[in-house]
Amino acid sequence: MPTALASIIIVNFNGKPLLSRCIESVLCQRYERIEVIVVDNGSNDGSATFMRQHFPQIKLIPLPKNLGFTGGNIEGLRHATGTYVALLNNDAILPPNWLQLMVDALESDKAVGFCSSRIIIAGTTLIDSAGDTFTTAFTGTKVGELADMKEFNERRYVPGACAAAVIYKREMLDDIGFLDEDFFLNHEDTDLNLRAWLAGWKCLFIPEATVEHHVSTTIGKLSETSVYYFARNSLWVWIKDTPTYFLFRYFHHRILYELTSFAFFCLIAGRWRPFLRGKYHSLKGLLRMLRKRKIVQQKIRLSREEIHQSLTPLSGYLRERLTLLRRQ
Repeated sequence: MPTALASIIIVNFNGKPLLSRCIESVLCQRYERIEVIVVDNGSNDGSATFMRQHFPQIKLIPLPKNLGFTGGNIEGLRHATGTYVALLNNDAILPPNWLQLMVDALESDKAVGFCSSRIIIAGTTLIDSAGDTFTTAFTGTKVGELADMKEFNERRYVPGACAAAVIYKREMLDDIGFLDEDFFLNHEDTDLNLRAWLAGWKCLFIPEATVEHHVSTTIGKLSETSVYYFARNSLWVWIKDTPTYFLFRYFHHRILYELTSFAFFCLIAGRWRPFLRGKYHSLKGLLRMLRKRKIVQQKIRLSREEIHQSLTPLSGYLRERLTLLRRQ
């Protein structure tokens, strides 16, 4: 019988059409000790009223305005009392054994601080994420993106997890902190993943925990909102989290990454304004990130060699992105 309480936090913004299937999949979980918290980010589509009418048993936290994915989850965590804390996108659907699998994995090893789902694109057998990893430019990238799910059938350690469907030990969050409220959305999980990984916490990929995800339903993959926060937050992650040695060792990789990002978002996708605005605002927040950097660097427990061995070469990452771009 389960003994530890697990909290599942769902942040919603104008996602009324998505809520029923998501929440019903949560309520069908076989793991019994569970609390469900839905944080409504100031929706104007009647989401909060819908929740009160159809799911009165769920703890609803209505916010007066949109605080983003980070702010919504931070508010949810304030109300969560579980030993384990799961985050779930409102466009994700869980299998009934998801929470049991994830909790069992967390309890199997003290060093495992969080677990990654096998997230597939809804209606397909294609992987959206089998975890996250990091490049030599200290950017996050999905493991297994657009591969067939059959290629990811074995448990393995991965550096990080996609926050669309993830579970954390509260002990780990107490150690490294939760999502950074300054990020609002985009790369917020990359930041958390990096902090956890550098601090020595392990992330275990659980292929049996297969989640369907309607990718980028809320903000759109290349919307102005998405591009702006991508441009701003990706630089903040690098400034805040990259160990000093690797800032200098792979500085040229970072420059190349920024140039290729500019080429894609500005020259190919035509998203000049949000991309450049994001970079401008990232520089305005530089001092704030440098203050946070001091805390992150003090908690690094991995050796330089351990970090180096786990990084994905930027050249391989760029080749992979080019291949995926041609497929889309």
